[in-house]
Amino acid sequence: MTSGVETRRQAPTIRVAEPGDLPAIVAIYNEAVAEGNATCDLSAVAVDARVAWLEDHRDPYGVWVAEADGEVVGWVALSAYDDKPCFSRTGSITTYVSRAARRRGVASSLRRHLVEEARARGFHALVSRVWATNDASIAMIRRFGWEEVAHLREVVEYDGRFIDCHLFQTVL
Repeated sequence: MTSGVETRRQAPTIRVAEPGDLPAIVAIYNEAVAEGNATCDLSAVAVDARVAWLEDHRDPYGVWVAEADGEVVGWVALSAYDDKPCFSRTGSITTYVSRAARRRGVASSLRRHLVEEARARGFHALVSRVWATNDASIAMIRRFGWEEVAHLREVVEYDGRFIDCHLFQTVL
């Protein structure tokens, strides 16, 4: 029997990632590595290997985490698209959510936050590369209205097979 009152999910808290978040960030990332459809790393990464990565994401770039019930359940990064100066206002984004927190709006909350941060930091365009086998990420990025600007055939080699990759973009 239900009370007739809809149970609402509480939105996660989004905040700037800190060095102490690296174990959770890496654990979430390594879940994606093991799943084999979202990252080109072929083996798990170590926490100490991500220290410099986090330091490299200082303003205008950044890494933000989503917390729910005091636990980091996802993260998003705004990175350089290319090191050449003419690309300084174009950013690349990545989003990862723990298996246990998926389908709860965490990725959408992170993505909305990142877009607002990118606008505030003066970015003009954002791009995201998504494997053709990652249906959930493709569906989400399309829900956000990003345009597919390229379909790269067989550019990812994973586990003895070649996989297509989509390149999506939004102009802020």
